[in-house]
Amino acid sequence: MKKGAVGLFLILAAALAAGISAAQWPALQRQALLTQQGVVMFPAALTISDYQFVDQQGNIVTQDTLRGRNLMVFFGYTYCPDICPTTLMDLSRTWKQLPPAVRAQWQVILVSIDPQRDTPDVMAPYMGYFSKDFMALTGNTASLPVLAAELNAIYQRVDRGEGNGYLMDHSANLAIIDKQGGYRGYIAPPHNAARMVPLIEALTQE
Repeated sequence: MKKGAVGLFLILAAALAAGISAAQWPALQRQALLTQQGVVMFPAALTISDYQFVDQQGNIVTQDTLRGRNLMVFFGYTYCPDICPTTLMDLSRTWKQLPPAVRAQWQVILVSIDPQRDTPDVMAPYMGYFSKDFMALTGNTASLPVLAAELNAIYQRVDRGEGNGYLMDHSANLAIIDKQGGYRGYIAPPHNAARMVPLIEALTQE
C-alpha cells in the first residue's frame, strides 16, 4: 500500500474507532484527501480588504463583482519565463477535466504583480491562450501589495542590468477565496491536473 493511501486509511480507521456515523464519512473523506495532499484550509475565513482592479477586457472588478463564486487566485505576470505559464497550463488542463457543474462554481484569477507592463491589451491575448474562462487583474498599484499581503503572496522585482528587462520573483501558491469573499486557505505546487481535479471537486463540496 502506498504511503498516501496508508495515511488516508489510518485517518478513516481512527474515525471509525471514534464512532463517526456513516453520514459523516463523505465529509471526513474530503478532509482526509485535502490534508493528505497538502492543502491548507483555515478554521475560519480571513477577511480581505476591499480592492479594485481592471480585468483583461478593461472592466472594473471589485470584491463585490466576484462574490458568488469560489476563486483560485494566483499572483504572477505575463513576462514570467517559467512558473506562470506552467501554472496556467496546468490549470487549463484541470479546467477541461472538471465537470461543468464544478467549473460553474469557480473562477481562476491571475493578479499581475507587474502592472507597469501588464496592461489589459497585453493580458487579454496572454490569458486567452490558456482559457477564455480565466480572468486577469491589473492596473492598481495601491491595492496590489495589500491584497498580496493578505493572501500571503510574496513578490519582488529583480533587475538584470542595463539593457536587460527586469524579472519578478514571486510565490506560486493558489489562494482559495470563498463565495463570500473570505480567504479560506491555499494550495501549494504542483498544480498538475491529476492532483488538482480531485482537490477542486473536494473543495467544492466543503
